[in-house]
Amino acid sequence: MDSQNASRPTSRGDRAARFSGSGARSEPVAWPNLRRHEPGRDPIDYGDEIREAIAEDGDSLTVAPEWEGFPGQAFGGFAAAAVLVAASSRTDKPRPLSLFARFQRPIPLGRAVTLDLQTERSGRSVDTLAGTLRDGDRDLARFTAAFGIDGEAPLQSQAVPPMPPLRQPTPVASFIEAAGFEAPPLMRRVGYRGEAGDADLPNIDGPDWHIRNQWPATASQDLAVRAAMALMAIDIFVAPAAILANGVDISGPWPVIMPSLDLTAWFYAPEAPSLEADEQSPSGWLNARTSVPVSNAGYAVGRTQVWSGERLVAEGMSQVAMVPAPPSS
Repeated sequence: MDSQNASRPTSRGDRAARFSGSGARSEPVAWPNLRRHEPGRDPIDYGDEIREAIAEDGDSLTVAPEWEGFPGQAFGGFAAAAVLVAASSRTDKPRPLSLFARFQRPIPLGRAVTLDLQTERSGRSVDTLAGTLRDGDRDLARFTAAFGIDGEAPLQSQAVPPMPPLRQPTPVASFIEAAGFEAPPLMRRVGYRGEAGDADLPNIDGPDWHIRNQWPATASQDLAVRAAMALMAIDIFVAPAAILANGVDISGPWPVIMPSLDLTAWFYAPEAPSLEADEQSPSGWLNARTSVPVSNAGYAVGRTQVWSGERLVAEGMSQVAMVPAPPSS
């Protein structure tokens, strides 16, 4: 189960009351190989952290407490990203093509869970792998990933207008905290950005898109790691887009929490060079726009495109359950 709660503001003092599928929340412990971004220090390349989560033999994953989404639970987008990178080591096809994930139970933080990867099909140009994350005898999530080689077809196009760049990119945590709410730890740590004054600016993407963001890129030249960074961006912005699509003030308390049920992504050009590098992200930024066309019967589906400059790097969809938020304490 994913944790879109990484995008949800909470009133100061009510973190302990947020939804947890495993009972009481324990405080995150320090993680020796990771550090938080601090002013004056080199920013973190989160692509490195994806690799650090994978055991040397590739048979288990450990999601560090820094990647908490819901209290005590891993951000499912990070777990899916690590599975994609782990699967890439089991094939000689270098190009990630797609990933499909089904989240069944919360993924724990700070301890290893088993990753069972099997080759479903090995073809001349495309390999397909199936993966399962398990905690003991309990399945946590199932995945299917496809990898290919570059084809020789003489056709190449991108029949999609580029996403206009953000006009006033500002860390989303600063919006939340300026409104008097507590920004989730993952939001503060990663520092992903939104459009300052978004409510007062005309929608230059058109009415079908509900939110625009920037997510850190990676300096890694490994296509699977680059695709994995885009995968996290596809997953994390569905919840705030659903809030905006329903006309709710995004900076106030949210009436629902939104655990992810599934995640689908297609990777088009992970090799596209990252642009817009700055002091916060020397590796550059990925631009993302998300739309939630329908919320109904307690569920919503978000569609996200991830761009690097004028190149469409990836796009995907995530289905979430909309669960009434517990009362603040």
